[in-house]
Parts: sequence; structure tokens; C-alpha cells
Amino acid sequence: TIFKEKIADPLGLGVEEAAIGIYRIAAAQITDLIHEITVERGLDPRDFVLHAFGGSCPLVCGIFGAELNVKRIVIPYTAAVNCAFGLVSADIVHEYSATKTLPVPSSAEEINAIYAPMLTEAKAQLAEEGFDESGTAFEWSVDLRYGRQVHEVTTPVRGDTPVSEASLAALVDDFEALYERKYGKGSAYRAAGMEMTMFRLTARGLMKRPEIEKLALGGKDASAAKTGRRPIFVDAVGELVESDIYDFERLTPGNEITGPAVIHTPITTIVLQDKQTGQLDEYRNMVIHFT
Repeated sequence: TIFKEKIADPLGLGVEEAAIGIYRIAAAQITDLIHEITVERGLDPRDFVLHAFGGSCPLVCGIFGAELNVKRIVIPYTAAVNCAFGLVSADIVHEYSATKTLPVPSSAEEINAIYAPMLTEAKAQLAEEGFDESGTAFEWSVDLRYGRQVHEVTTPVRGDTPVSEASLAALVDDFEALYERKYGKGSAYRAAGMEMTMFRLTARGLMKRPEIEKLALGGKDASAAKTGRRPIFVDAVGELVESDIYDFERLTPGNEITGPAVIHTPITTIVLQDKQTGQLDEYRNMVIHFT
């Protein structure tokens, strides 16, 4: 095969050994990318649930989810078309911004004067797209930084109006909390002074969310969905292990499957690694728990 000729043979590996190597590299790269957006930003992956979607992510999420030590993994029923599902059900969003450097503190009146033309433009745009006032929402944020620094932190403004004196005071506190989350506890230094550099407005046209049927949970026994057994790669063991194979379409909400196992769905394939249990929830999402 092409895989054997182009990859396995040049590396002096067997086909299965080369395939396992690719599998592990893919999982390791995803682990590194998630580290970049969590650990390197001061966030602990153990505080999060991993949402594994796409056509191939459910194949490898059991490995990198365990490596990250997340709480659990959720594979949505719409896994392979999750982005498309989100596209047709998401709000219409427009982003506006204005660059101007102001010291902290500055008056609410001066800041609202910056937001006013953006808000006028946003309302006109949403009205043109068919959204009345009750079907819109607006969010404000400001980029702040400490004096003599070049790195800003985008900080949301609290409240339903652009800026008030109260929300300005809260903005400073929120900026310092976000700054310390990103750069480490104790890194905030108010004595250096602060400045605002960019003012952002997010305007939303609110779309009606699709109604997803909630099904009743039944028993845990998934044996009716079992279709056979075959060897699959189990990362903890480092080799192929004879494992159960399941047909997702035969599963009912509440069914539980203990890994190692493979679950074939019409749009993706889910692999449960050793010491992992998958449960089909009431929305037909597969929720993987670590045992």
C-alpha cells in the first residue's frame, strides 16, 4: 500500500507500528495546542470539560484528554458537522472598534463619546438585516495596559450601557484580575499607571436557537449495540488489545460502555481508551468519564 511504501518502509517500521506513531503524534500535537490556550494563559485544564468534535477528534480525544487530565470529555451528537450546526444556529455578530489612548481614570462622558458613533452604526446595520431592538444585544470591552507596557488585555465592561462611573471602577479591577490570570499572581502593578488604548463594541442579532429533543435515560446495559470484537491500539498498554465494537445507532440514552472499545457512528468513530467509560446522555452526546 502507499502507506507502507511511503511511510512505514522508509522508517523501518511495520504498518501497525507506523500507524500507532502517527496516532500518538496527532494526540501530542493537540495536547500542545490546548496547553497554549490554557496553561500558558494561566488556566488549569483540570477545571474544564473537553468538547471533542470534528470527524477525527473522537478518535484521539481519549489520549490527549487523559494527558490534559480534564474533568470529562463530551463528544456531541453532531460531532462531524458541529461547526456547520453552529454556523446555522449562531447569532449574527458584528465587531466595531476605535483606537484612542486615554489615561486611567478618564471620564465616562469622554469614553461614551467614542462609543456613540459605533453604536449608531451597529444599530443601523442590525436593523438593515431585519433585527428589531428587542432582538439585539450589545457588549463593550476596552483594551488596557500598564504604563510603558506594549501588551494589552481586552477587558469586558459591565452593564447594559457603554460606560458609567461605576463600571469604569469595576473595569480597572477586572483588568487587574485578568492580567494576573494571564501573567501570574502578583504581576499586577497599579502604581505604574494604566491607559486605555482601544474601545470595542460587539453587536449581536439574536437568532432563535434550535430546539433539541431531550430523551429519557434508560438502563446502562449496552450489549444490544455490540457488533463484535477486534484489536485496537490502547495507549496505556502501548499495543493492540482485543476490544468490543459497538454500533452507535443501536445505543439508547443511559447506555454505558467501558473501554477499551470502539463506537461507530454514522459520521465519526469514537475510541474509548483503557480506564474510560462512555455514557450516552439524554441528547445523544457521548460523555467520557475517567475511571
